[in-house]
Amino acid sequence: MELVRFKKVINQPYWFYIKAVLVMVGGLGALAALATGDTAAEMVRAGDAPLMVTNFRQVVSLHKNFADLSVAIFGILAAGYLVLWVEKTNYAPWTKIPLFQKIWSIKIKLARVIIETRFVVLLAVAGLVCISITGGLGGIMVFGPSADPFFGFIYQLLFP
Repeated sequence: MELVRFKKVINQPYWFYIKAVLVMVGGLGALAALATGDTAAEMVRAGDAPLMVTNFRQVVSLHKNFADLSVAIFGILAAGYLVLWVEKTNYAPWTKIPLFQKIWSIKIKLARVIIETRFVVLLAVAGLVCISITGGLGGIMVFGPSADPFFGFIYQLLFP
């Protein structure tokens, strides 16, 4: 959604909330996928690797690294949206305490840099690339390197 940069769309008052909900729900789903992926990786370590991929353990490791990076990137975006959403609702009772007020103001400034500048587009593109690579490596693990011509080519580059 961050790549849709048309003024008519981004100036709508609900656009912020649509993006916020999608990235937060997606972040929670990514955490669930990460947890199930860790469980699956442990099962593979305990048993034999599938025969379709000769470097299966390396592919699993690379897949996990890109999944972790994807979760981190989208987690940063989700946290930024959550902070700004709370700020927009003017409901932050913890800001009545001076120490928390200072910490909260720092979080708001950081969230604005992340979400309200072009940095959000950079993070969104990086997240899209990481999650695409994660999915491609997952497809290689399940269907083999020859199932998808593009990721088959990437597989040959990574594992000659």
